[in-house]
Amino acid sequence: MAVRLGNSSIRQGIRRSIFRRLGLAILLGGTFMLPAGRPAAAVEVLPHKAIYILHSRQVPGAEETVTADGMLIFEWIDTCDGWSINQRAKLRLGGGDEDEEEAGFEWRQITWESKDGRRYRYQSEEFRNGERGDQRRGEASVESSGKGAVTTALPTRGRHELPAGVMLPTAHSLRLLQAAASGEGFLSANVFDGTVSDEPITITAALGPGTLHWHDQDKQFPALAKVQSRPVDLAFFLNPGPEGLPDFEQSLQVYDNGVIGKMVFSFAGIPMEGDLRQLDVSSKEKCKAP
Repeated sequence: MAVRLGNSSIRQGIRRSIFRRLGLAILLGGTFMLPAGRPAAAVEVLPHKAIYILHSRQVPGAEETVTADGMLIFEWIDTCDGWSINQRAKLRLGGGDEDEEEAGFEWRQITWESKDGRRYRYQSEEFRNGERGDQRRGEASVESSGKGAVTTALPTRGRHELPAGVMLPTAHSLRLLQAAASGEGFLSANVFDGTVSDEPITITAALGPGTLHWHDQDKQFPALAKVQSRPVDLAFFLNPGPEGLPDFEQSLQVYDNGVIGKMVFSFAGIPMEGDLRQLDVSSKEKCKAP
């Protein structure tokens, strides 16, 4: 590819926004994975643990090579009253020259959201070369009127209101899956996640047509048999400007049961891919009737 760690744009990307970029690349990809609760029974989601191998994509006409590889582990657990989501990602960057220093990054996230999409807790932490970096922790709630509020514990303590109409991650993901199932081609929403920013993020989604047997993944993963998947292009706007350009973009192959078969994104200017390598179906919890 045409970039390397010695390039000033890569250095600045690592220094200023390396964890935010990683968080957007993986967290919000994971956000789309999150299945959300009933009442819309038309969407059948699959509680699961998925492991993705992350690696840099080769670009024709490359002058230098940046090695980038890692792993993402995503786990969704039904806690009866909500969804508990565990995510952990590791990424290693290295230059093409012997004198280029490798850099290791790790990102962890745990969230819980009630099945009615009204209550949400989150915490995340980031590491660079084994040293802890940014930490975020807090909780949010959304009223029946659509207004919400956030209480933060890290990196600072505070409380602020959320604008009317904001969605929490699981509720947003359910809406995306419903849109895909009904044949809609575009969706835009303001979503509060908390592990990337204290403010809502505008997320737009372009949804493609569904297909069966995508790249024969159903032969490797029986849980994907007879389940349609479709391309989904996401754009994330942290601070929308007059140019209308997103802060980050990501392309996914999404199954109708909420599993992501592949992800493509950019990390500090490096084109990356995430390939599904392992899929374990979680056993259903025996929940008591409310």
